[in-house]
Amino acid sequence: MELVLKGGRVVTEDGLIDASVLIHDDRIAAVVPAASKSPLRGDDALNCTGLVVAPGLIDAHSHDDVAVRKPESYEAKIRQGVTTTTIGMDGLGYAPIPAEHAKSVVQYWQPVDGNPGFMISASIAKQARSYGGRIGLNVILHAPHANFRIAETGFENRRLSSDQLTRAQNGVAAALDQGALGLTTGLSYVPAVFSTLEELLRLTRPLAAPSLPYISHLRSYGLDIFRAIDEAVRLGEALNIPIHMSHLHLSHPQMFGRAAELLDHLQRAIQRGVRVTWDLYPYSAGSSILHSYLPAWLTEGGPSRLVGRLTDPRTVKRLANDPEFASFDWTKVVIASTETGRHVGQSVDNIANEHHLATAEAVAQLLTAENLRVSCLVHQTDSKDDDLLATADEAIVGSDGLPFGQKPHPRCYAAFPAFYDRYVRQLRRMTLEQALRKMSTQSADLYGLTERGRIRPTAKADLMIFDPDRYTPMATYEEPRRFADGVYHVLVNGKVVLRDGVFNASVRAGEVVTR
Repeated sequence: MELVLKGGRVVTEDGLIDASVLIHDDRIAAVVPAASKSPLRGDDALNCTGLVVAPGLIDAHSHDDVAVRKPESYEAKIRQGVTTTTIGMDGLGYAPIPAEHAKSVVQYWQPVDGNPGFMISASIAKQARSYGGRIGLNVILHAPHANFRIAETGFENRRLSSDQLTRAQNGVAAALDQGALGLTTGLSYVPAVFSTLEELLRLTRPLAAPSLPYISHLRSYGLDIFRAIDEAVRLGEALNIPIHMSHLHLSHPQMFGRAAELLDHLQRAIQRGVRVTWDLYPYSAGSSILHSYLPAWLTEGGPSRLVGRLTDPRTVKRLANDPEFASFDWTKVVIASTETGRHVGQSVDNIANEHHLATAEAVAQLLTAENLRVSCLVHQTDSKDDDLLATADEAIVGSDGLPFGQKPHPRCYAAFPAFYDRYVRQLRRMTLEQALRKMSTQSADLYGLTERGRIRPTAKADLMIFDPDRYTPMATYEEPRRFADGVYHVLVNGKVVLRDGVFNASVRAGEVVTR
């Protein structure tokens, strides 16, 4: 089967050119300039006149582990031009999971990644097989650090013994052998928050020989962010591996205005030879599970013990007096989804006032009533800091979108056009080509993927065809499930998933990405 993309402006490694693109099966066969006297012919054609033909976008940080199998969920990514997504992020995923810990992991992580049902896998290899022929986007698999710790100690606050470290390290090595393209950590989540530098050094060793990235949700994005970055940099220096920081931002008001200092700090590491990159999304609000904002002493031991503690008045009183909890600005925390659908769109402060409760009591009652299945938005950053971090050469784009729930963050539906709209159109801090590199090519380079994120012969035919003047985010905080505008055609591995703006849910052309 051969398909010709006719009449577009094609984003090549040499810049934008007027050209046609020939697709043969799942690969790009030829890029022929418009001036050529030998026009391309194929079995089918897409009219791209007035449009830009670009590499399919790569979501560098997603929670699409379940969504990639559900057209009603991944359509939002396709309509942004995303063709490849990353899963197993923040150090937790649905593979590999020992059977005895599956229920606890799902209860803890379901508000983020969705309900996996039968998709829980004992190995990365089984996870990869479960995706075969059933997914709408390409997926990049990871070895999630917390899964290996949970296999040894559950959610407990314990150091791993020498034998446990060896087993966990072997587990990471096996995951990489089976197709994972990096190791992720979520060092502010239980149980990864209890890990030591020694543990991280041991578990990242298998990354060294293939030079795969260490991808970290840092221990802190607040007052201790510089120290948290230094921990990641130490791993990069010790093992000579790429270090990538997830959703980099400054979340504490006392840190606002220090993005330039942060960039200088990162540049010093880069000048020493450490390979450092980061991803971010173009919004000042973040999103996560509500119980991730509780202190570690409360969440230690896992979901069932957390629920038990939250029903104990003495523990709730201790929570109210905890400096970490008491100093947090709960007026900026807005409920995005709950198991029952109650309180969606309300701030925690509003819920507390409505029911005449102290904040700690309101949080405890909400989490127990909803079986911990509560996600939220947190308005937490300064746009000037975000802009400095976004426009640095090392920055790439990740949505960090939570695909499920009643009122998710709009980044799931609009992160990429929002990034383009802000930095190309509004602020004019990037060219079209520079923005597309951040949204595609640089993510491919992080993983050493030479067949994705670029348009050239023999590359995989992952492509987005869009109108750069109409490529616009439509999702808002009030209406987060509105599709982006301006994308006309999308190809995943040569298959047309979006044609003339019409989405074809029956095309499951995604595959597990390998190097």
